[in-house]
Amino acid sequence: MKKVYKIFRFTLIGFVWTYLFLVLTNHIMFRLWNFNFMSFRSWNLFFGFFHTDWALKTRDDYIFLLMLFALPFLWILGWLKVLKIDYLSIFLYPINAYNHYIINKYGHDSSRIVLKNLKSSQKMIEEIKSKIESIRPAKTKEVSNIRAEVQKQLEKLNQSKH
Repeated sequence: MKKVYKIFRFTLIGFVWTYLFLVLTNHIMFRLWNFNFMSFRSWNLFFGFFHTDWALKTRDDYIFLLMLFALPFLWILGWLKVLKIDYLSIFLYPINAYNHYIINKYGHDSSRIVLKNLKSSQKMIEEIKSKIESIRPAKTKEVSNIRAEVQKQLEKLNQSKH
């Protein structure tokens, strides 16, 4: 179930990030260089410049090419960064902010209730020991008789050897 959740989260964040990234970068590219990289017409114009021996003359040309080459890397890097964000804390921020507000408003003047143990620690230890001893099974008489017989037999063997 956890793998399904991770895959779902990964793809959902990927779709949202990709959409936002494409819209934002396309807007920036169009504002700065009048180039819509989602338009077939803009790409035809771009490749037409290369076929007609277009030379890089200004720094804007270099920045434009650098931006085009950097877009896939920025997309992947951004996706990895966006995956690390804790969205639950972002969604719960209004509730947490309200809780902190209420605690600061009413929490300082409230009286504290402190509960202490009524028994001393020694009494508690004694009660625990008595409960443990009452749980232990009592030794049966047969076990003690068998042990006594074995002990007698061992003593007889030791005496006969000497």
